[in-house]
This record gives sequence, structure tokens and C-alpha cells, in this order.
Amino acid sequence: MICGGERVVRRGDEPVTVRPHPRVLWSAVLSAAIVVLPVWGVSLWLVGPTPSVERTWVITLGIIGMVVLLGVAVLSRRQRIVVCRDGFIEQPIVGRQRFVPREAIGRSLLFEFRGRGLQASSQFFVCDSENRPLLRMRSNRWSTDSIAAVVAAYDGPVERPRQPVSLDDLREDHPDLLTPLERLRWARAELL
Repeated sequence: MICGGERVVRRGDEPVTVRPHPRVLWSAVLSAAIVVLPVWGVSLWLVGPTPSVERTWVITLGIIGMVVLLGVAVLSRRQRIVVCRDGFIEQPIVGRQRFVPREAIGRSLLFEFRGRGLQASSQFFVCDSENRPLLRMRSNRWSTDSIAAVVAAYDGPVERPRQPVSLDDLREDHPDLLTPLERLRWARAELL
């Protein structure tokens, strides 16, 4: 069996494929449309109803903006994570897929993150032997079922702290897992 078109799975297990939650895409497209459409409409109103070069440019830029939004929506369906016996494949929205062999994986961590609200969110990290993150799944982008499916398909040990952690806890104990923006002291917990 081929896993991601590159690697042969040596054991008989099927690869597990997960995709981001569709509501993330539609909320991003809707937010962009809420910002772009009124500006485009006001621009059309300001250039006036008579045919002119300015009106042609405004219409052209509006159509290009709509095509870009549609392109991002179509490209986002490419994003996925495939976990197989030999490792995992991450396909981003834009760019080439990346295969991480099982031998490169040092450890994996599953955190329950406690933010400002009452609701906790999950964060799953797969790291190399030097504790650099190879994969990060956040429950605000991936469904809880998708994270659980990847954790279950990954047959290595998964470290799970007993209590939910805060952003300050992650800054102290695991700063190398965070992005540079998340490491800043003034950054808010909503970044995670």
C-alpha cells in the first residue's frame, strides 16, 4: 500500500487521513467577504455610474478579489494529515507535502490548554529528538475527533500532563514548542 504517494506501508494497517474542520475555512472566507464587499461597493459608488477607467479598475479589482477568495477556499481542501506506520505526511494549504519518518520522531505531547474562558482546548505536538516541533494540531483548527484519530494512529507513547496548562506554563516548561509570537510575555492566551 502507498502512503501519501511516497512511502510503502510495510504492515497491513490502513493510513489515517484527517482534514481541518470546515467551519474554519468558511469563517475565514466570510470574514474576508464582510471586509472586502462593503469597500468594493463604496468604491463603485464613489467612481460613479458612468463608464470610466476608474470604474473599470474597481470592477476588475473586485473580480480578482473574489477569484482569490474562491481560490483560497478551493486550496484549503488540500490540507490534510496522513498518519501511517512509516510516519506521517502533512499537506499544507500551499506548498509541497512533507513526509516525516517515524525514526525522526522523538516524543509526542497532548496538552489540555486552559485559556481565559471555561472551555479547555487540546494541543497535540509531535517533536523530534531535539524537542523541535514536527507537527502541531490545535483544536480550534482540527476537530477533537481528528486529534484523537491521529493520537490513536500514532502508536508511540504520548505524554499527557495530568492538569490543563496555561500559556505561561508552556512558556516556562516548553518554550521551544511555541511560535516566536507566543513566546512573548505580552502575548495573550487567545493566540493558542
